[in-house]
Amino acid sequence: MPLLLVCRAVSAEPSELPSVVDNSMYPEVEVGAAVKPSSANNALYEMMKQLEQLQVEVRQLTGKVEEQAYLIAEMKKSQGTMYSDFDGRMQSLEKKAEGVKPAAAENPQAQEGSVVSDAKTAEPPVEAVPDAKQQAPAPKQDVVKAAGDEKQQYQQAYEALRNGHTAQAIAEFNALLGKNPKGEYANNAQYWLGEAYRVNQDIESARKAFNSVIENYPGSSKVPDALLKLGYIEVEQKNAAKAREYLTRVTTDFPGSTAARLAAKKILLLDDIK
Repeated sequence: MPLLLVCRAVSAEPSELPSVVDNSMYPEVEVGAAVKPSSANNALYEMMKQLEQLQVEVRQLTGKVEEQAYLIAEMKKSQGTMYSDFDGRMQSLEKKAEGVKPAAAENPQAQEGSVVSDAKTAEPPVEAVPDAKQQAPAPKQDVVKAAGDEKQQYQQAYEALRNGHTAQAIAEFNALLGKNPKGEYANNAQYWLGEAYRVNQDIESARKAFNSVIENYPGSSKVPDALLKLGYIEVEQKNAAKAREYLTRVTTDFPGSTAARLAAKKILLLDDIK
């Protein structure tokens, strides 16, 4: 009997059970959804890495562009200095060559003193001298002024070319030649006009300008240089036969000149042109 009572007491006490969780209130999570945030981070990291790499490449390209711009500027300066030195030498040689003629003309006058004295005695009366003096200086002043204007215009055009302003140089050289086609600086202006066209990559105009030096100023010291540059143009255009014709003409017609030496060196390279 006592045992029966104990069993009833035990069966009457409720046992503690775990609380029931209602899973219907939570959204369903698919398998693999937990890895999505890490994948997004990896993609963002890759994009940032690529962006940094692109920035590095842009900086490198910018540096190369700046370096190329500097080299081009230095080449223009070097080319301008070369033009200036070469033209200065040619001008000096031309002046020396022209100075020989006046010197030869002065000596006979110095030896023929009697002729000079006779000429002095044959001068017009004093009354007529003022009229002659008033009339004579006028044309001389005009000639000096014209020569000064031509020299100034030539130097201005040449400086424009030396500083890399080819369009300005072309316009000013053409203006000078239009005004003074037979002037003191016309042959040089015609030659440097060809150089300006060549630097400006206007090949046909450069050819025409250099040919004008040869045709219009056959006695100019610029003729061998014009022939040489025509040869260079044909080399650049891969016209080996035409280039050989111009370069050979330089060596044949102007042996011993600087242009002839340069032409001879260039001829040796013509076989490589294809």
